[in-house]
Amino acid sequence: MRHHDFGDGRWVVRLDPGEDVLPCLAAFAAAAGVTAGYATAIGSVDRLTLGFLDPETRAYLKRTFEEPMEVASLTASFSMDGDQPLVHAHAVVGPRELIAYAGHLHAARVGAVLEVYVTALPGRLGRAAVPDQPFLALLLPGEAPPGGSAPPR
Repeated sequence: MRHHDFGDGRWVVRLDPGEDVLPCLAAFAAAAGVTAGYATAIGSVDRLTLGFLDPETRAYLKRTFEEPMEVASLTASFSMDGDQPLVHAHAVVGPRELIAYAGHLHAARVGAVLEVYVTALPGRLGRAAVPDQPFLALLLPGEAPPGGSAPPR
């Protein structure tokens, strides 16, 4: 992973073949001090797991692809889970048949390259566990966690 700081909370990050997307983006956020922000990316992957949150079961239905895919769009948010950066990402990818698959990005490995454009927001976004929800809820600055029982993460 390499990156360039353009100033004013803007970076370009390049992920190279074989790198794991989500851990690399979390490591970048930690190193750059990004505690709130968003990213967009294009490029390719050669292995990924996408998910769909089933509203009835409240569980992710996951599908893993082990083939080259173009990343038509990847969008992500940066927030904090306690003192660790949390990257929440969704992707639209396509195989050689030029069809599209989309969903929550659970894991991905870079194919040829992934170009990521990051914008930091001032301040900090947190996360909190919510009963019967399989993901951490986004907390806006100054917002109490749902139920008010646990401190923001």
